[in-house]
Amino acid sequence: MPVPNTPQRALLAQRLRELRAAAFTSGSALARHLGWHQTRVSKLEQGNQRPTDDDLRDWADAVGATQAQLDELYELASAARIEYATFGQRYRRHGGAVAEQETTAHEDAASARIAEFQPAMIPGLLQTAAYARDVLTRPCGPASHGIGSDETEQIVGKRMERQQILYQPQQQIQIVMGEAALRTRFGTVETLVGQLDRLLALTGYTQVEIGVIPFTAAMPVFPLTNFLLYDDHVLIESITAQQRLDSRDDVKNYESYFDQLREAAVTGPELEALLLRVAADLRARGSMGA
Repeated sequence: MPVPNTPQRALLAQRLRELRAAAFTSGSALARHLGWHQTRVSKLEQGNQRPTDDDLRDWADAVGATQAQLDELYELASAARIEYATFGQRYRRHGGAVAEQETTAHEDAASARIAEFQPAMIPGLLQTAAYARDVLTRPCGPASHGIGSDETEQIVGKRMERQQILYQPQQQIQIVMGEAALRTRFGTVETLVGQLDRLLALTGYTQVEIGVIPFTAAMPVFPLTNFLLYDDHVLIESITAQQRLDSRDDVKNYESYFDQLREAAVTGPELEALLLRVAADLRARGSMGA
């Protein structure tokens, strides 16, 4: 999947080109020196591929860069590994809100592990169509970018298609939610109860690990926002935008946070009992008009 260019990544690419031009007549010459394919050098010089620290060190050694120049490359790379884009920008970049869902599905398929934490909402991978529709039609959702009802229905459809990955045995999918996610309504009580029934059904799938941290448990990390952890990057969403973190340290930290959240969550029979209790509570409150 192409890497979206950003000002930080463009500046890093410019520095790489400048250093290479001072030592080699062409990118092909540098590629031969490093034993790389020429397209790898080209992508790095155009900002279309994220360089690893090893890439930067090899590049610096090949062109005879000073330690100060290598340190600058590391700093630029660190900044370039943080990408912030509003949802409007992402829709434009990927060709619309429906295409954005397809991009997410491709990202899922490319990762051996998908780990997601949601403190107060059911993740998209587990949502029913009715629940997804209620979420997507909130005023702060796609509608705030001019997305109409017909296109919203297409987004719901793509979100349901994305869930096919739940049945792929080669994928490792782990999802942790706060109990608030089970109780937060975006529509009717019936829709939320139906969503809980869906979660109950999914607890029987061995490919998917679902855990919920009860209100009675101590929260091990700050439940400030959701995050989605892939093999080599982390996605963090706010109401209006998405942040992507690519540094190894960030990924490692979020892996640690997620492991702590998993340990605090209930699964299996305990989770099933919690889901049934919450559903019964919702039905009782619904019958009272609450």
